[in-house]
Amino acid sequence: MLKISFLGGLGEFGRNMTIYESGNHCLIVDCGMMFPEAETLGVDRIIPDFQYVLERKEEKDFALLLTHAHEDHIGAVPFLLKQMDFSLFASKFSFGLVEKKISEMELECPSFNDIAETESFNFGPFSVEPVFVTHSIPESYSMIVRCEDGVFVHTSDFKFDQTPLDFKTTEYGKLQKVGSEGVTAILIDSTNAETSGIAGSEKTVFKNIEKYISSFRNRLIITLFSTNIQRIQGILNLSKRYGKKVAFLGRSLIGNIEVAERLGHLQYPSNVVISPDKIEKMNRGEVVVIATGSQGEPFSALSRIAFDETKELFVEDGDLVLFSARIIPGNEKRIGRIINQVYRKGGRVITPKDDPFIHVSGHASQEELKLMASWVKGRYYIPIHGEFRQLKENAELARELGFRDENILVNEVGDSLVFRKGEFLYKEKFPAGMVWLDGESGDPVGKLLLRDRRHLGIEGFVLPIVVVDSSEGCFESEPQIIHRGYSPLESQPDLYDEIKRSIKELEKELTKAEITDQNILKAKVKSAVKKSLKRREAKIPVVIPVVMEV
Repeated sequence: MLKISFLGGLGEFGRNMTIYESGNHCLIVDCGMMFPEAETLGVDRIIPDFQYVLERKEEKDFALLLTHAHEDHIGAVPFLLKQMDFSLFASKFSFGLVEKKISEMELECPSFNDIAETESFNFGPFSVEPVFVTHSIPESYSMIVRCEDGVFVHTSDFKFDQTPLDFKTTEYGKLQKVGSEGVTAILIDSTNAETSGIAGSEKTVFKNIEKYISSFRNRLIITLFSTNIQRIQGILNLSKRYGKKVAFLGRSLIGNIEVAERLGHLQYPSNVVISPDKIEKMNRGEVVVIATGSQGEPFSALSRIAFDETKELFVEDGDLVLFSARIIPGNEKRIGRIINQVYRKGGRVITPKDDPFIHVSGHASQEELKLMASWVKGRYYIPIHGEFRQLKENAELARELGFRDENILVNEVGDSLVFRKGEFLYKEKFPAGMVWLDGESGDPVGKLLLRDRRHLGIEGFVLPIVVVDSSEGCFESEPQIIHRGYSPLESQPDLYDEIKRSIKELEKELTKAEITDQNILKAKVKSAVKKSLKRREAKIPVVIPVVMEV
């Protein structure tokens, strides 16, 4: 019996994690993170809840298989490694980026197996055949997973680019071959299931960016995903052709291109790349800056450039910023903030909305999804990766291809699909969720803490401070009131005095024993503050009483 369980990546963008489980072996496919929404205050990343695998770590053997090196597929790997051991199957490029993350967290790397060096590999009852596919990152693979209960094609992220800049096209023959042999189910990307036609070629972007590099006479700043190595290589080649220099800004960008160069995916043309400290020493039209921050991340290179927070570069009148990346839903406000600041400084911005060909997606559109499914010929059609509407739209494509409703399996995080000997038996549920990680420490943030942060951000807080003489059982001095972000105390100064009076009256109402009991006194002070605010019909903020003993 085979069980396929989804710990992330369904009904959302990111957090991709799927478990193939047979006997005492669990094959994990990807372990990604998701960037937070604005309302998840202080949260830097969101990862899957690993409870499902942790409950089985003592009784089963685990392997982690990485399809490619985007953050939504590898970003949570170090956090899983902190809690359990596993073998790692990945390409050298994926391992290179994961290894950096693991090293930064001072963890020991798991045993590594290069999936590009073999036609197939075995893990317990599973035989896995990697299939190279074109995407927006080097060394991206779909996977054919075989076991006694069926053959499953896990597409991961892909598109069919016939003219990639690195000349490496999808291994179409492997997909057609497995389709002719018989496939139980295809698990297929849904990211662009709402987009008609086919995804554009990277060659189109290359030709379009050429017009900006060749003709623009002021400074050109290009922001893109730091893993889009092909596009970075294209910008380097164009800059060489037109006598421009290139500077890289952004820690993740520099780290990724170091790995790409070491593995031969990126080659620096001679005398093109300069260090960031040389930017201001050159004429503005001579430099192309490649910077991170295409999603408006607050501490990214582009954000720091726009808000004059970097010594290497600041926006000047006439500069042009190209957003050579799609805007991930939820990031619109952050990106808009940066765009407004660029215009405020006298620059201009061009996004894919203004010029559609400065970016093409790395994900298959409708016709490519249909083509993949028609080659693979799976009996069951399982949409993965995308918000719920994309999953449903992908299911509609399956109906167009002739799949019966009972063979189209749309799922959510926390669903398990059970197969036996090529037959789908049933679906079951398991507890699943997400873990918020603090932006500073990387520690988990609980729902209650996140709720408190939201409350503080909306309502503010009031901090009443009471000093107690513990030997006499009385107040030593006047209560003090501190607040942050609470407007009634700004607009009604006499409210300070009313709150103080209500606290001072507690000295008459309480016994000496109650005054010297911190728990009782804090509760009474908190209640007194809230009663004073209610009398004024003011909103109730977070009240944090402080009792100091002398």
